[in-house]
Amino acid sequence: MTATAAWSPASGEGVVGTVHTFGEHGPAYEVLGIEDDEFVLIRVVETGETLTYPMANLRTDPDA
Repeated sequence: MTATAAWSPASGEGVVGTVHTFGEHGPAYEVLGIEDDEFVLIRVVETGETLTYPMANLRTDPDA
């Protein structure tokens, strides 16, 4: 499975509010905001934990 291109990977435009998984079988996370050109703010659905996450990883994570 591959991530769908519902948002602009160069700018992160349209990514806020989307839900992805960490790799094929990992837990789901929601994108809360864009920190800068390299990081997004995410919330892990199972735990509620918020953290910064590399945009490069987001680009390869599948939609949940």
